[in-house]
Amino acid sequence: MNVWIWIIYALFSIFAIIPVIKLDEVRSNPQYRVLWALSFLVLIWALLIGFNLTAQTPFVLYYSRLLTYPVVFGISYTVYATIQMYIRRKSSKMLNFLALSFFFIDLLVVATNTTHLWVLKIPFSETLTRELFNEVSRGWFFYVHTFICYILLLVGFGQMLAYLGKKDKQIEDAFPFPMILFSLIFGIALNITHLFFYHFPIDPTFSFVVIVTFVLYTVIYKRDFNMNLILSSRKFLFSKMREMYVILGPNREVIEYSANLVERFSHLGLKEGESVKELFRKLKFVAICYHDMNEIKSIPYDPKKFYLHIDDQEYRIERFKSKGALILLYDETETVKMMHEIDEIKSHDQMTNVYNRNYFELNREKFEKEYPFMGLIMFDVDGLKLFNDYLGHREGDKLLMKFSSVLLKLNQVYGDLIPVRFGGDEFVLIAKKADQKKMDDLMVRIIEGTTHKNPLENVSFSYGMTIRKNQEPLHVMLKKADILLYEMKDSRAAYKKELVCNLESEANQVPRKKKDA
Repeated sequence: MNVWIWIIYALFSIFAIIPVIKLDEVRSNPQYRVLWALSFLVLIWALLIGFNLTAQTPFVLYYSRLLTYPVVFGISYTVYATIQMYIRRKSSKMLNFLALSFFFIDLLVVATNTTHLWVLKIPFSETLTRELFNEVSRGWFFYVHTFICYILLLVGFGQMLAYLGKKDKQIEDAFPFPMILFSLIFGIALNITHLFFYHFPIDPTFSFVVIVTFVLYTVIYKRDFNMNLILSSRKFLFSKMREMYVILGPNREVIEYSANLVERFSHLGLKEGESVKELFRKLKFVAICYHDMNEIKSIPYDPKKFYLHIDDQEYRIERFKSKGALILLYDETETVKMMHEIDEIKSHDQMTNVYNRNYFELNREKFEKEYPFMGLIMFDVDGLKLFNDYLGHREGDKLLMKFSSVLLKLNQVYGDLIPVRFGGDEFVLIAKKADQKKMDDLMVRIIEGTTHKNPLENVSFSYGMTIRKNQEPLHVMLKKADILLYEMKDSRAAYKKELVCNLESEANQVPRKKKDA
């Protein structure tokens, strides 16, 4: 045999065996299992070609050629599956089952070819020669086998072309679009030439598949290996970090979670290999993630959730034309809680839990700008000074708290109310959107909530109501409500006399020392 044929065969055999050796140690990893299977089948094909080239007996010559067909089918399907893995798709279980079934059918048919001639139209014979075998015609099953292999390869490479050819794709990839397109056309042309026009001593499709397999091994495994090697060299440093972190690969998939992140959110089922979008979708149920503190100022505080400050930084490995990102997650739950408590103190009256005058003044312009149809009620709680004088300040405080609790409960019915304590015994209730019917209903509910058969449990008040018209400013609305309130207050002299009598009677029954307890 020509020495150059042996040199070419030896060279491609070396390229076929390298991925099998290198991937054998990681074949238990699902990420590389299919790639290892592809490399192993290519190596078997190389061995069968070697047997065919050196065969001294008709039996080895006959069956080494026939066994090539199921191996080629296996290679076609594993190329397809490897491409699916590369473009982040998953082959269906049904397709895997059908492929495995056809592989065994292919194997059975070629093993029994001498009885039916479905693959090659020549039976086994002790007089069989290599020259005769190379000229033999093919049976119908050969064309079925070839058609299925072509379909698998065309669909697989077509999906990869679509994946790489997306104009909006932002990921730099190791497979250039023109290279894949040229390889596909060139490989098909070689195979058709070998099958139907000119018989090469070594199947050129084998050479093409060896090259494709080696490129897949180099790009998928060696790129991942080197990236993991680079990242693992920093693993000790990462493990000492207080912050939780996530390392993303070139396709924005998670390469690694920090141990404290997995431990903190173990119930979410975080998995390496999932997309960063899936990660944040899971975190959304238990945490509020933000990049800037301003993002959470407009979000209502949720004491049941974690607050995670996100800082993401891109890294780039120029040598391997690869990039990814390191995402740091700072747990700022306690800080946000403290800020919320400070805001509550600044904006709320600590005794009654309604908003305070400071909050009202800071948001005056916002109310005027955002609520063109707001309504306003100003209240003055009757008898606060009398309660303080006769029963002590604790009872006076209880009076105010009873009234404010009625205002707060109204938001269970109307969610747009802003109750404010203006100071002392004065309160203001703002409805962001109001009409006369709504305002009248509010007053009915307030009166029902403050009325009690016991005169000392009853909370009496005067009020003035107004609804915004013609974009009038708040100070005009307050003035209108204030006028109406004092008109009502002047008419309540009889109630005050009755309240004094009741308070005097109660005060005489309570020891003086308890009044200010």
